[in-house]
Amino acid sequence: MKRILLVLLCVCSTLMAGAQTKVGWSMKLGLGMSTWMGKDAGGSSALFNPKVGVGIDIPMTGLVSFQTGLMWESKGANYNVFNNGTEYDIQCNQNYFQMPLLAAFHVGTPANFDMVFTAGGYLAYGVKGKSEIEMDDMTVSWNTFGDSTVGGTLISEGANRFDAGIQAGIALDFAKWNVGLDGEFGLCKVIPDSKTRNLAFFFTVGYKF
Repeated sequence: MKRILLVLLCVCSTLMAGAQTKVGWSMKLGLGMSTWMGKDAGGSSALFNPKVGVGIDIPMTGLVSFQTGLMWESKGANYNVFNNGTEYDIQCNQNYFQMPLLAAFHVGTPANFDMVFTAGGYLAYGVKGKSEIEMDDMTVSWNTFGDSTVGGTLISEGANRFDAGIQAGIALDFAKWNVGLDGEFGLCKVIPDSKTRNLAFFFTVGYKF
């Protein structure tokens, strides 16, 4: 993971050096919904989750730019498990440091803003998370990314920390602000030995420096 980030930082530095106009920086805040998709995600439902971070817009031509940055994103899902004929609800929260890698297409309008369409991918690494289950009058929680053991016996494996996927969005870009909607579709398994993948949609607001 460290090697990948180092390579990406070198690429970003090269792009900044070759940018034709000023590189744009913004602080972004988002709120949306996340869940799991895939063959084994049939019993999952959505959670409301935030994201916050710094965005970088590197102009390449008058209409095209490269967008990246670093975000703190919360994802996860609610899902059901059965034990001795009883159904229990588990809330699984996953927090990532996430780097988008997007091509952005700027379309001017008669008003004082641009419409910006983005498409590309993202890389993410899980840094913190908590899963929680309520059983009768007892609540049990554990580290989402850690293995669960009882008496030294492995009960379940933790979620995979690395994630990568496809990201696309649309935004309205004003002089100092932008607002948009992003969709993120994971390509990596969330849980080992399962076919669950992250799915998230965020409404975002950014302030440009």
